[in-house]
Amino acid sequence: MRRIAMIIDTTSHVTSRLVANLCVGLIFVMLGLLVTQVLMRYFLGAPPSWTEELAIILFAWLVLLYATVGLREGFHVAVESIPARFERLHGWADRLVAALAILFGWVTLTAGIAYVGRTAGQLTAALQIPIEVLYLCVPVCGALFILHGLARLLTPADPETAAT
Repeated sequence: MRRIAMIIDTTSHVTSRLVANLCVGLIFVMLGLLVTQVLMRYFLGAPPSWTEELAIILFAWLVLLYATVGLREGFHVAVESIPARFERLHGWADRLVAALAILFGWVTLTAGIAYVGRTAGQLTAALQIPIEVLYLCVPVCGALFILHGLARLLTPADPETAAT
């Protein structure tokens, strides 16, 4: 069991780093698209509609992907309602949060897959690409929530590093 927990934790860590780096790349691409749109609007008077649509698609991916990194790294919003001296209670609360994250990931994964299936065949307005390119971010991020939630459940944070 310990070996499986280590494999899940390592996979979660590596995936989180890759996703964080991908998110940085997405930000630069979005910035380039929006600068292109503004420059073409002011200098040519005719901004392309596809730049805005692609930026919106990338933004949806960015937000959901980075939310999974937030779960892994523990920088999501949290309310500290348990005093620090109750370490055992903190451990149980962390496990509860991890279990709820897994549940949320499962719901997101299954609902996202169903929604992608219902919208299959539709195209985006400007780019004329399959709409699944946008909606696939939901089940992908659901799967990542499950992975990171499992890692947090099986290998809880150190009390010393969690307190800082």
